[in-house]
Amino acid sequence: MSGFDSLSLKTKLFAVFIVMAAVCVSLPLMLAYSQLTSDLSAEAREGVQEQLRLARRLLLKTDGQTISARVSSVSSLVGREVAYLGSDGKLYSRASWINFDGDLLSRPEVKGAFQDGTGFHYGTDPVSGKEVLYGAMAVKNLPDAPRGVLMIEQAVPRIGKRLDTVRSVFFWSIPIVALLCYGSIRILVRQLSESVKSMVRTAEAVGQGNYKRRIRNLPDKEFMPLAESINWMAERIDEHVGIITGQKDKLQAVLNGMWDGVMVLDSDCRINKVNRSMKDIVPGIEDCINRNPLEIISSPSFQDTCRQVLSGEGPASASIQLTLDGDRTYEVNIVKSANTTGPGQGPGAIAVFHDISEIKRLEKVRQDFVANVSHELRTPLTSVKGYAETLLSDPPPPESLQKSFLETIKKNADHMCKIVDDLLNLSRLEAGRAQTDLRVFDPAAALDQAWEACSSLAEVRGVSLKNDLAGANNLIEADPDQLMQVFRNLLENAVKYGPEEGTVEVVHAVEEDVIRIEVHDEGPGIPSSDRKRIFERFYSVEKHRRNEFGSTGLGLAISRHIVRNHGGEIWVESPPPGKSAGTAFVFTLPRIS
Repeated sequence: MSGFDSLSLKTKLFAVFIVMAAVCVSLPLMLAYSQLTSDLSAEAREGVQEQLRLARRLLLKTDGQTISARVSSVSSLVGREVAYLGSDGKLYSRASWINFDGDLLSRPEVKGAFQDGTGFHYGTDPVSGKEVLYGAMAVKNLPDAPRGVLMIEQAVPRIGKRLDTVRSVFFWSIPIVALLCYGSIRILVRQLSESVKSMVRTAEAVGQGNYKRRIRNLPDKEFMPLAESINWMAERIDEHVGIITGQKDKLQAVLNGMWDGVMVLDSDCRINKVNRSMKDIVPGIEDCINRNPLEIISSPSFQDTCRQVLSGEGPASASIQLTLDGDRTYEVNIVKSANTTGPGQGPGAIAVFHDISEIKRLEKVRQDFVANVSHELRTPLTSVKGYAETLLSDPPPPESLQKSFLETIKKNADHMCKIVDDLLNLSRLEAGRAQTDLRVFDPAAALDQAWEACSSLAEVRGVSLKNDLAGANNLIEADPDQLMQVFRNLLENAVKYGPEEGTVEVVHAVEEDVIRIEVHDEGPGIPSSDRKRIFERFYSVEKHRRNEFGSTGLGLAISRHIVRNHGGEIWVESPPPGKSAGTAFVFTLPRIS
């Protein structure tokens, strides 16, 4: 960039104005100077010419004297020294201002006089040193004298003064014009600067995100197109940002509305963005933006799979299963996304975390269900088959044993029928097809019926019941038979797994619109690892004791569905609050005021 280009606008305008002013002022002044010099020179020549004519007339009228005396007389009459030079180069009358011993005929004014009758020449007086005008005029027909020229000297002090005045005017006009130019340019530039500053402030505001900013005070017409262009640009940017923001909000709403977790990775395999579900899946991941997934998810295989998808020769998509928090399983689909750019300005990837924990759990439940049903049916079937083969053997067993064998076969058949009935009952409850006879009654009546059904087992183990429901006069709307079945299942478990000669306690509490009922036993309790699965089909904490009491392993699962179908909840607390041992099965039912 040249030096001139680096100057400010004000300096450039000032320099251009000064040059133009100097040119505009100099041209007329130079013309005036030239014209004045010409006029003064003409005036001086005319004055000298008049004096020479006068001297020539006086010289022609004088007579009877020598040429030298006659010229001296003319000098006295004219009032200045006059010299006479003959055509032969002889000076017949000298003057003090002639200080030239050479060829006087070669002087310019002498040559001009012999050629044109009159000649002039500017020079310097040898005595005073001032500028003078030498003039010469041819003289003919002079009696007693050769043809020659009269010479005279005329001082020209007035020419110098007038020219000095012109010079002064010229040199003083330049600073004045410069000051005027500077003031005018300063005012002009200030106006331009205000207009430019207004446009700059608007452009900066738009650049900083204030897309509603406009140039309200429009500048002069020179900047009007630029101001209108900036306003138009701001409007277009505002519209486009609004569209982009709307699309971004919609996309963010879609991402946040997804149940699946979404992680957006840039080309350097760094986390760029996550949705709300992803924050719930991996707490604290929002603080790990622009970091590698391995820093928040301790799975090298997931990191390696992401890098494979992001690599140039890698697959367009890949899937991997991750287990987080020990019990949550996710199927992660990683897809390359060409529209996702990051620091590397290359294609990124999107990882979608789909929770398949419930699918895995149900798959395991199904597997366990098949295994448990097979086990529950195999044991009595094996017994039935064995005793039946024994009865059919040859020779058959004694009659005293045959009856015992048949009773065993009947007992196992009854157990299998109970399993099938419980499975059918559970299936109807899960499907909502179970017939429900809703009545308003006191749950204490259902509890009494359930305890009566368990009385034989309770007598064998010496277990007693402690109940605070009797006389409470709580009314609920439920199916008495189904509620009795819930009480029976819970009481049977409490009697079976509690200690002999122990106590089963049933307590209740009224909480707002529900009644809370708890069935406590004094058994060893349920480990924390088994509490989540205690209500699953055929699940048993002590599987080796199930056949001891003829249990099907479906009682708690049936109880849970009955309670839920009546609008309540059921759960287990082991040990109950305030106790160091035992188990409490708690369920709630809506009550009638």
